[in-house]
Amino acid sequence: MLALRWISATFFIAVATATPIATPTVKEGPSQVQGRALPSGTVTCGSNLYSVSRISSAVAAGGSHVAAGTTVGSNSYPHRFYNYEGLNMWCSSTPSGPWYEFPILSSGSIYTGGSPGADRVVHTTNGTYCATVTHTGASSTNGFVQCLND
Repeated sequence: MLALRWISATFFIAVATATPIATPTVKEGPSQVQGRALPSGTVTCGSNLYSVSRISSAVAAGGSHVAAGTTVGSNSYPHRFYNYEGLNMWCSSTPSGPWYEFPILSSGSIYTGGSPGADRVVHTTNGTYCATVTHTGASSTNGFVQCLND
């Protein structure tokens, strides 16, 4: 009986003095909207401002083209995005791709051909949002940088 009390007391002391298990921290980032990780507000690419609604529309258009196996424009959008710059991709279900880029236009229209401008949305094969990026301010020709508030 004395041994049982000693074991119980030892166990209690060990549990009471143990280092607490770390609580995971949640990284602030985009909000989950309709199953897609979208920014929480307006995104700025150079001098262009994009609402969450406009970003969502561009992603939906790009995703529809991927699903249908179609492309638009002389650069065949959407096309693969390889993230050579190591930018943040908010689509945790596909942390290493494949990703696709599709133009987002400052006019508010959906891209159907012609000049794609400098700004892009990046999405997965199934149309999940990953990022909003721009050529504006990139250090290399055809390079990308993350848009602000993405």
